Amino acid sequence: MPAKPSRPTYSLRRRLLVSATVVLLLFLGITGLALDRAVERSLVTGQSERLFLRVLNLLAESELNGNDFWLPTYLAEERYNSPESGLVALVLNEQRQIVWESLSSQWFEQLDWVRNQPDVPPGEEEFGNYGGYVYERYAVLWEGLNGDTPRFEFWVLEDAAPLQQTLQAFRNQLWGGLGAVTMALLVTLWLVARWGLAPLRQVALNLQRIRSGDARRLEGQYPRELTPLTDNLNRLLEAEQGQRDRYRQAMADLAHSLKTPLAVMRTLEPGDVDELNEQIVRMDQIVRYQLQRAVTEARSGPVLGQRVDLGEALGRVGRALEKAFASEDKVLDLPDIAVWPVAMDANDLLEVLGNLLENGFKYSRSVITVSVRREQAFPDSWCVDIDDDGPGISPQAREQVLGRHQRLDTLQPGQGIGLAMVRDILASYGLTLDIDTSPFGGARFRLYLPAA
Repeated sequence: MPAKPSRPTYSLRRRLLVSATVVLLLFLGITGLALDRAVERSLVTGQSERLFLRVLNLLAESELNGNDFWLPTYLAEERYNSPESGLVALVLNEQRQIVWESLSSQWFEQLDWVRNQPDVPPGEEEFGNYGGYVYERYAVLWEGLNGDTPRFEFWVLEDAAPLQQTLQAFRNQLWGGLGAVTMALLVTLWLVARWGLAPLRQVALNLQRIRSGDARRLEGQYPRELTPLTDNLNRLLEAEQGQRDRYRQAMADLAHSLKTPLAVMRTLEPGDVDELNEQIVRMDQIVRYQLQRAVTEARSGPVLGQRVDLGEALGRVGRALEKAFASEDKVLDLPDIAVWPVAMDANDLLEVLGNLLENGFKYSRSVITVSVRREQAFPDSWCVDIDDDGPGISPQAREQVLGRHQRLDTLQPGQGIGLAMVRDILASYGLTLDIDTSPFGGARFRLYLPAA
């Protein structure tokens, strides 16, 4: 029982989707992180600028009476006056003591941390966050009336929750949006991959149809990128089909070619050893010749260096057929033996002559004649006419009779292969077989063989 073919686990579509997904996730992830960091910096910078403006407003409302610092208890900014506002303002002297604080600092719990922070240089600002607050502090030197320059540090602190909420809302929208975009792009990529690989699936389906016998080649239109593949596959399929057809034809041709030697051997007497050996050699040559034809490609003309004597081939074939048809009262009239060199393979010439003469023996009434001559119109060829006095072949049937397994007379034994073999062999040399009416009323087979 043949082993069941394993289904491949490697998927081109999966590979494309996985690679595209990895690239997409990396790209969107890096993009999301970059946007997150940029927006966070923007929000923090904006918060810092707003707090610094509040520091400058406090500084504008401040006064120094002698060495005493003064700010109004109630400020124009209402949030400074409410403990629940989340906005606190403080002023520290150079001893890190609080000299003024807004009413909103009533519930502020980070005073000790503020006092314990190191001094910031005068004229410089610092932004940071601690204990749920973001802060901005700024140090100034205030020139008093008596020439002293006391140092004061202004602090403005604001609840960080609104900033964090804004940042978190943006992050939720950002990553939610990027997630939705990612899913939409993945679905789009899957659809694009499915659409883009559809021609490959069509190739696989067509190959399955070829395997099941429903088609002989890849049909349909394919993208330019796949055309070389499909064209080469079609050439391979055609070559494989042609090889199978050649083997099939070779087996039929082999069986057909062996009939004449076997018929001759059946007529031999017990003492005809030489003739028996000659037929055995001939059968061996036929087998080798047909196997060689099955594996070689068709020729487009004579091969250089091939040479065979037409007169010798006629004599050899004629003797064999006269013995094979010795029981029938038929005469084979061959021309006087002469040297007629032909540029063909010897086995090809024997097959052509053997099939044509055997056809004459089968269908003639009494006479088969062969003539060989040169014609002025074809000075480089030998014109060979094989005539018989049989029923002949009508003009309408002359093309049909050259087809394989095509027979006009089903009473005579045969498979309708002989004339098809002759046509194929002659075609391999660029030659044709002409069928006409003989002077005796039967069939005439005319062929022009290349002179060597």
